[in-house]
Amino acid sequence: MSEQYCASEEAVAADAAAGKCDAAILDHARSCQVCSEVLLVAKLLGAGTQLSAQELNAVPDATIVWRKAQALARKQALRRATLPIRTARVAACVFGAIVLPLWIARSGWLRTYARHFWLGHSSSVYQPWSAGSSASLLMLAITAATMLIGLSSWYMLREE
Repeated sequence: MSEQYCASEEAVAADAAAGKCDAAILDHARSCQVCSEVLLVAKLLGAGTQLSAQELNAVPDATIVWRKAQALARKQALRRATLPIRTARVAACVFGAIVLPLWIARSGWLRTYARHFWLGHSSSVYQPWSAGSSASLLMLAITAATMLIGLSSWYMLREE
């Protein structure tokens, strides 16, 4: 396979890319196969890169595009940074939704409150944190809260 080469190929390619083909270049390209192919390829590639007037008007300003990209990057960084806080909040709400009804049911607080409210017995003071059935539930809540704080701290301090 023989390679074809022309000494003025680079000059023809540069003029074709700039869009200023004069008569001397066109005459040379008619007689030289290499330069005619260079002009043909430059013409085909150039036709695909030209924008219509409507497309040129629709192109947004570069500063607007840059600011939108920066705002999106900040929003994503904020979402990543607050993920542990949101996770701990959801876990605490789920834990509270599960444990609070169990604690109320096991401690008898609602029954005692209803008895005092409806019957008017205010002589005895109810102590909701007394040692009894609610003590184990209280220890479970403290342990779970400590574990959640530890896990969220670990997540915040780990290196990504």
